[in-house]
This record gives sequence, C-alpha cells and structure tokens, in this order.
Amino acid sequence: MESIAMKWLLTAVILILGWAMSAVLRGVTKRLGRRREFSRARIFQTSVVINAASLVISLIAVGVLWGLKGDGLMVFATSLMALLGVALFASWSMLSNATAAIILFFSAPYRVGDRIRLLDGDNTVTGQIRHMGLIFITVQDQLGHRYTLPNNLLLQKTVIRLKNDTLPRDQKHVRAD
Repeated sequence: MESIAMKWLLTAVILILGWAMSAVLRGVTKRLGRRREFSRARIFQTSVVINAASLVISLIAVGVLWGLKGDGLMVFATSLMALLGVALFASWSMLSNATAAIILFFSAPYRVGDRIRLLDGDNTVTGQIRHMGLIFITVQDQLGHRYTLPNNLLLQKTVIRLKNDTLPRDQKHVRAD
C-alpha cells in the first residue's frame, strides 16, 4: 500500500518538476527573445517546442517510475519510427527545420529586417528577411519577389549579413539591358 502511495507522490513531484522546468525555460526564452527584439510569433513557436520537450521528458520519467521497461519502450519507439519513416518521410525534413529554427533562435545570427545574401551557386538569394518561422524563413528581394527558404538551409550554406540599406543585385542573375 505504501509503495503505491509513494509512486503517486513521486509522480506528482515529477510532473511538478517538469512543469517548473518548462516554465523556467519559457521565461528564459521570452526574456532572450525580447532582448533580441524577436517577433512574438517566433518566441511563441520556440516556447511550444520547449513545452513539448518538457512534456515528453516528464512522461518518460513517469513511465520509468511505474515500471515501463526499456525493452518494451524500445520496441514501441522503433516501430513508431519505422511507421513514421515510411508513411511520413517528409516529417524528418520538417523536424530538421524545426531544430534549425531553435538553433537560429538561440544563436541569433539573423533577425527579421536584416538584409542577407545566401550563397548557393546559381541559386544565390539576396534580400531582406521578412518572416522567420518554425519551418522556414521568407526573404524579399528589391524587386518584391518573396523567397521561402527552409531554416536548415541557413545552417548549411554560407550566409552574408549585409550592412547597408540598399541591396546589391546579383549580377549573374540580371539580364543585360
């Protein structure tokens, strides 16, 4: 009888600690986002990811407390991953972009309003960052064209942050008049 009561008490402690960890990390995220003048939507998206991670960690801890065996968990996790890998192959690239968004949030090399040039061979893009989301960023060039780029591209390619207000045109992409 005491064992079950102790498990319930520890379950409550784990859930409270998970909630507290989430609250502290969300507070840090909000302060950092405000200090760096990020949009409210970007701060909110990062907070949602932190909440989800805290919930998963808390649920795993509760599962271990109540006797969830590692073997059964591994079989379930690998089966689920195989199903997701076959059925939802694109979700892995989305997960990669979401992870890149978190890295870009905390490292803050670019922010909305910055002018950048992303070097990618013949697909070089020069413009002003208009939106930074959980999966992609939007860049607008001088002519008003909008480019949607996945977040992980900003981590994989060379990106130059331009200083002046005018955007230099890429000469190799401009027709001679």
